[in-house]
Amino acid sequence: MSLIYNLEFNEGYGSKTKERVRGTFLCINYVLNDAKYKSTCTPRWAKSNASGYALDFDGYSTFIKDEALVHDGAFTISSLVAPRCFEACHGEVSTAIIDQLDRENNRGFALSLFQHGEVQFEMGDGEKIHLLRTRQQLELYKKSLITVTYSKGKIELFINSKLQMIKEVDWAFVPSDIPLSIGISNTPFHISKIFKGGMFSGLIDYIKVFNENLSEEEIQREFYELEGKLQLDLKDIDLDETLLLDDIHRPQYHAIPPQHWMNEPHAPFYYNGKYHLFYQKNASGPYFSNLHWGHWTSEDMVFWQNEKTALFPQKGDVSPSGVWSGSATIGPQGIPYLFYTFADFSKKFNQGVAIATPKDIEDPNLIEWVMEDKVAIMQTDRQGIRSQFRDPFVWKDPAKDIWYLIIGGGIDEKGPTAWIYTSIDCENWEFKGEFFTVDKAEYPYLGTNWELPVFLPVSDAKGNTKHVFIFMSFFHTESRYHVDTYYYIGDFDKDNFRFVPDSEEPQLIDYGKFKFSGPSGFVDPVTGKSIVFSILQGDRNEQEEYDAGWAHNAGLPIELYLENNELRMRPLENLTSLRDALLLDEANLTLSEINQKIEKINHKMLEVLVEFEEVDGIVGLELKKNLNEHEKTLLIYDEENNQVRLDRRKSRLGREGDIQGGPLDVGKDFSVQLFLDHSTIECFMNNKKTITSRAYPLLSDSDHISLIGDQGTKIRSIKIYKLKPIWKRGETSDYYDNRH
Repeated sequence: MSLIYNLEFNEGYGSKTKERVRGTFLCINYVLNDAKYKSTCTPRWAKSNASGYALDFDGYSTFIKDEALVHDGAFTISSLVAPRCFEACHGEVSTAIIDQLDRENNRGFALSLFQHGEVQFEMGDGEKIHLLRTRQQLELYKKSLITVTYSKGKIELFINSKLQMIKEVDWAFVPSDIPLSIGISNTPFHISKIFKGGMFSGLIDYIKVFNENLSEEEIQREFYELEGKLQLDLKDIDLDETLLLDDIHRPQYHAIPPQHWMNEPHAPFYYNGKYHLFYQKNASGPYFSNLHWGHWTSEDMVFWQNEKTALFPQKGDVSPSGVWSGSATIGPQGIPYLFYTFADFSKKFNQGVAIATPKDIEDPNLIEWVMEDKVAIMQTDRQGIRSQFRDPFVWKDPAKDIWYLIIGGGIDEKGPTAWIYTSIDCENWEFKGEFFTVDKAEYPYLGTNWELPVFLPVSDAKGNTKHVFIFMSFFHTESRYHVDTYYYIGDFDKDNFRFVPDSEEPQLIDYGKFKFSGPSGFVDPVTGKSIVFSILQGDRNEQEEYDAGWAHNAGLPIELYLENNELRMRPLENLTSLRDALLLDEANLTLSEINQKIEKINHKMLEVLVEFEEVDGIVGLELKKNLNEHEKTLLIYDEENNQVRLDRRKSRLGREGDIQGGPLDVGKDFSVQLFLDHSTIECFMNNKKTITSRAYPLLSDSDHISLIGDQGTKIRSIKIYKLKPIWKRGETSDYYDNRH
C-alpha cells in the first residue's frame, strides 16, 4: 500500500503548496494574493499540533486546482479538517473537500460536507453517481478525521476512526479525467453573478489518498496518533480580525466582524458588567447568506471584542435554514434570553420565534448558547402574509413581571403591521392581536410588511415620557418605493395592547437613503438611556466586496430622547473615549480664519463639532477632499429652504454619486457633530436629524476637510478630534504570514 496523492499543507506560508507524490507545486487561489484595497498577502496558515500547519480556506475565494488523479482500483481518502461554516441556507448542497466528480459522465468521486456538517461521499460507476451520507455531523470549530475506503464490493465511511456507514456495492468505480478540485466543487452553484457556493470554510490539515483500502485497525491507529494533538484555539480557526486592518476603506472604530459579511446588529443586553451585541453573520464570505448570529462584548458599548459565533443553523433543530434577526431580554431568575427568527424552508409558514439561553450562566462572556428544540411562536393562517413574520423585539414591563413581544408582518388587505404577545415566563406567549397597523393605500411607501420593529421609551429633561416605534419598511412584492427606516412617537395603551401614535404620518429616522437600517435597541440599565444600534450599509458592488473581503459594519450607538415632544438623537456619550488628540479648538472666528487653521488636518478617523452662528444662506463642510478637489463630499445646510443634504456626486473619482437629504428646520444656528471613519460618514445635525452614508475615495490624499459658506460667516465654536481605533493590529502572529 502506498500514497498516490498527498497534500500536507506543511509549508506554513506562501501562496503555493506541494503535492508530495507527484512533486507538483500548486497555486492557492486567494483573493488577497493580489489585493486591491490593502497590502497583498497570502492565505493564512494555522499552526497545527497534528500536522505542522493547516491551510485556512476562507469560504469564498480560497481553492486549489490540480491535474486529474486517475486510479481505478481500491483506495482510501483520509482528511483532517476543521469547518467554520456549513452551507445550511441553500437547500440540499454541500461544501467540497476534494472533488473529481464528472457529473455529466457519471465518473469520479467527491468528498464533501453536506448542509449541517454531515459527511458526504459520491462515486460514479459510468452509469450512475452513488451517494453516501452520514447521520453524524462534524462539529464547527473542531478538528475531525474523515476517512473513506473503497474496494470492489464495499464502501466504508469513518469519522474520527468510528465507522459511520458501510455500503455493499455490486458495481465498480470508474475514475474521471477532469481536473481535481480542493476546497471547491467541480460544479459549484451560483449564489450571485460573483459569488459561488459549495466552497469549504475552515482549516484543512491534510488530504491523503492511498491505493488500497485501509483496514479499520489502520484507521484507528491513525486517529490514535492524532489524539491529544487535535486541540484548536478559537483564534486558530476563527476569522483573523487583524487581516484587513490596513484596508483603506474599512472602518477602524466601529463594531465590525473580523472579515466577510454582516447585516443588522441586534439583541443588545447588559449582564454582569458587560454589554452584549449580536449581528447577522456569514462566515463563508462577504455576501448575503448562511445566516448565523455573530457576537460582540463590551464594557462601554464603544470598545468591542469579537466572540465565537453564538447561534447557527442546526439539523433537526427548529431553525435548519438560517438564524435570522431578533432581540434579547433578561428573563426570570435573571437569565438572559435570546429571541431569534427561525428559518425552516421546508414548512408552509417558514418563519417564527425561537429561544436560546446561555450554556454557562457563570461564563463572564456568555460564549456558548443553547438553542431550545421547540418553537416559541409560530405564525398562523390568520396572521397576514405567509412567511412575512420575523424579527421579534422583547421588553419587560418595568413595573411588573410581564414581558411583551412584537414581531413584524403584514396583512394583504390592510397594510404593514406588528403583532403583539405577552408572557409571564418568557417561554409561553399569548397572542394579543395587532400592536399597530397602517393603511397601505394611504401610506404605500411604508411597505407591504415591516421588519425589525423596535419599541422604546423616550423622555425629556422634565421626565415626561413617550414611546418611539421604529421599523423598517419592506416590500414582498415589486414596488416603486424603496426600503427605509421610519418612526412614530406616541403612547403604549397597555389595556388594549396597542400603540397610539401622536401623528398619522411617520418620519424618516435618517436621510442617508437606507445606509442607516436594521434598527435594534434597548434601555441601558446602567444609565436608563434608550440606545439604538443600526447597520451602516455599504455602497459598493459585489465585485468590490469580493475583492475587499468584507461588507458592512455597525453604526455608532445613538441615544434617543425627547424635546418639545419631538424625537432627538445624539451619539452615545461614551464615544468621547475614542478621542485620541484634540487637533483644533477655536471659538468666535470667521469661516475664513477657521479654514486657514484646518488646511493641514487630514486623517481618516475624525470627530468634528462645529456651530455656525446666525446662518444666512448656505453653510456646511467639505469632507474627504483631496487638495485638487477631484474628490470631495459636501454636507450642506440651506437655511432659506430649510434643507440639509449630503452631496456625494464627487465622492469617488470616476463614479457618479447622488445627493441625500431632506427638510431640517433649525432656526438660525446650525450645529453639526460628525464622525468620519475611513468610508463611513455619520452626521448629527442639531440633534434633530442624521445622515448616515459612505464615501470610497481613491486618491491617497482625500482626507482633508474645510468649511463651506460666506468667508465672513461667524463660527461660534469648532473642535476636531483625531479618534483612535478599537481594533488593534498587534504583532504578526504565528498563524499568518505576508511572505509570498
